[in-house]
Amino acid sequence: MEETYLEINIDKIRNNIIKIKKLNNHSKFCAVVKANAYGLGSDVVCREIEDLVDYFAVARSSEGILLRRVGIKKPILILGYVGLNDISKCFENDIDISVYDLGLAKEIDKLGYKLKAHLVLDTGHGRIGFRPNQIRNIRELKNLNNIRIISAFSHFSTADEEDNRFTEKQEENFDYIIEQIRNDFDFEFVHLANSAGTIRQKIFKDMYRIGISLYGLYPSDVVRNNTEIILEKTFKLYSYVLFVKNIDAGTPISYGRTFVSSRPMKVATVAIGYADGYYRAFSNKGKVYINGYGCKVLGRVCMDQMMVDVTGLDVKIGDRVEIYKDIDKDADLIGTISYELMTNISMRVKRIYIKDGVAIAKRDYLGEIHES
Repeated sequence: MEETYLEINIDKIRNNIIKIKKLNNHSKFCAVVKANAYGLGSDVVCREIEDLVDYFAVARSSEGILLRRVGIKKPILILGYVGLNDISKCFENDIDISVYDLGLAKEIDKLGYKLKAHLVLDTGHGRIGFRPNQIRNIRELKNLNNIRIISAFSHFSTADEEDNRFTEKQEENFDYIIEQIRNDFDFEFVHLANSAGTIRQKIFKDMYRIGISLYGLYPSDVVRNNTEIILEKTFKLYSYVLFVKNIDAGTPISYGRTFVSSRPMKVATVAIGYADGYYRAFSNKGKVYINGYGCKVLGRVCMDQMMVDVTGLDVKIGDRVEIYKDIDKDADLIGTISYELMTNISMRVKRIYIKDGVAIAKRDYLGEIHES
């Protein structure tokens, strides 16, 4: 009987990449592996797909440094902020930074480290980046001595929605800014599209950035229903039954007695809780699968365990429980998105990597921290 674990299928990740690349194999493919490859484990995932991709994108300098430590050679881009104290590490590890503020860029430049950078443009997402009315500020960046701007990029905010008009406006803004500054910078390439922009809108530029779809999920139902690409979900989250009991009518279950049985029932306790990333919001709502049958969560999800209804089912201690059989529906159930459920699978959940039908690696983060 395994502990609660996350099974990651490397072959399916590779197949998703190959399918997406068939849309346009002339542009570079950037694999977005921030947040520990959306919770799946960036060190193993990146090693196993490095031959298929041109770039990796992360959110923090620590994420990029980890990839270098495990032997990743392909270019790495940090999509967000890098503290001044970490700039030297980016230089030492040959990691590209993002430039999105003139003042901060000047402070980085003063440190004297020769760096490659990507210019961030805010075309309508409203997060970070230079806006279309800041052409003068952008041009000042060419006077920096140590930062070589090799690329420019932006990010879509509604490419996964039915209405394309704002996406088209963002692309117009992007193209406008690039045209205004093209002669000021020696861009090697530019990039704009996320998974939705690539798969549905087919906006490629010189590179496209694939995040959620790398892992077999669609950014939205709109994208799922408007693409020829059939993605394969690349992971399964499993737990196990640790106790089974029969209860009478009127029996309360879990904290706060938010569930009280109205009839005799059979109840299984499952070894997963919100400390593993299974949200407390699933209390009295969620459904997990045991031996192929959907079993409703009863009462409040606890930190390490939860109870489910197995009335009428042949369920015993040690039976495997599948969590998130349809992660998009599960996310909808509690008003969130699959991205959040994935990235919140905690570090104490073991990761097992499958390739060609066999386990090629395991990650027990808490055990590895203890051993180190």
